[in-house]
Amino acid sequence: MKALLRPIATLLFGASVALLAVIALPMVPMTGADPSVEVVTLPAAADDELAALDAAAVADLDPLAQPDDGSVPAEPPPPEDEPPVEWIEHTIAPGEALGRILPRWGIPPQEVWEAARPHVDLNKVQAGKVLRLHRGADGTTVDRLEYALSLDRTLVVEPDAQGVWRATVDVVEYERREGLRSFTVNRSLWEAAVQAGLRPADIVALADVFRYDIDFNTEVRQGARAELVVEELYVDGELRRLGAPLAVRFHNNGKQYVAIRFEGADGEARYYDASGHSRKRPFLRSPLKFSRVTSGFSRNRFHPVLKQGRPHYGVDFGAPEGTPIYAVGDGVVSWAGPNGGHGRFVKLDHAGPYDSSYSHMSRVSVKKGQKVRQGQLIGYVGSTGLSTGPHLHYQFWVDGRYVNPLTVELPKGGEPVPDTLAPAFAAHREMMLARLDGGEVQPAQNSTAVADLAE
Repeated sequence: MKALLRPIATLLFGASVALLAVIALPMVPMTGADPSVEVVTLPAAADDELAALDAAAVADLDPLAQPDDGSVPAEPPPPEDEPPVEWIEHTIAPGEALGRILPRWGIPPQEVWEAARPHVDLNKVQAGKVLRLHRGADGTTVDRLEYALSLDRTLVVEPDAQGVWRATVDVVEYERREGLRSFTVNRSLWEAAVQAGLRPADIVALADVFRYDIDFNTEVRQGARAELVVEELYVDGELRRLGAPLAVRFHNNGKQYVAIRFEGADGEARYYDASGHSRKRPFLRSPLKFSRVTSGFSRNRFHPVLKQGRPHYGVDFGAPEGTPIYAVGDGVVSWAGPNGGHGRFVKLDHAGPYDSSYSHMSRVSVKKGQKVRQGQLIGYVGSTGLSTGPHLHYQFWVDGRYVNPLTVELPKGGEPVPDTLAPAFAAHREMMLARLDGGEVQPAQNSTAVADLAE
């Protein structure tokens, strides 16, 4: 009996195995098929990806293209996993030197510094800037370093075929067009300008145009209106940012100010009023680009530290510690250093009867006897001396007497357009004024971007 059952059991076992094989067949890839067929949870984009494959790859996936001679195609080797290729972004911390950053990624700092030296001193990298490091095909070695020099210029350092580090500067090539912007100040100039599409750098550029005429910290009134023809900078048809103001009309407190950007014979662009006189004056209206007045000029003010009334022969501008302070005019440094309650202090002797001084600095950037130019950095806002917080105490003298810096009548002295360029300026002025009035705005020619007012 057992002898009879043994063949039957063998047949049943074989049938069971065959049935299981049939059931399992959809789950097991055929020999010679592409291993990717196993993946049954392909994303919706799989069809598009297949359409991008070349004809040979499509044939490999097509069962009609398989050989029909009974032969079994060889199993293709599995694809090798590609190592990740990525950018590493390192934000430079205050006091952090390149010599401590680069060795972490196997980069020789001395070689990189030598390569970059014709373009920039990497010993003076700025805190807060980003150092971009490109990880190469092996997934570990860094084969490219990038450091932004400005909005338009990037330092690139990478090894050549012999492993020697070389540096170049990549410059963004913009298509320059002209556009119109306008806004009216309801609550604050900053808010109105941002709503009109201006960035903080663009607002500072606008203030710079009129920095000899208007203190944008104190003199802008509600209802002030700005109209601008500005450069629009495009890359591949996409607006990246605004460039320099080309023409500006600013209405404020019953007065109208006009500035036309015009390039002289020396290739330098300057701003002129409608009469053809330079907007540049001997003195800036403020030593800070943007801040707020926290205490005005007074003959008798309650001193917050001394707790008593005393004269306040200057103006206090509240600003964060480290805010740059600029010389309001050309001059010679007559004092640079500690000065009692003024803390770190700078005084400038200007041409004629004028002097200016700057108190409570955190750092002084000039020395006694040094000649400085208008707009030159002379120090940074701080809270040294008799001070309750970071601010700049700014004073101005005429003939040795204190005057209110916000109201003193300053000399004009704008240089006119040279006679040889007067006809060209007149034509350019009329074109720009028409555009400010809503006339046709023409696209500018393509050019390579360089540093401009909006940087």
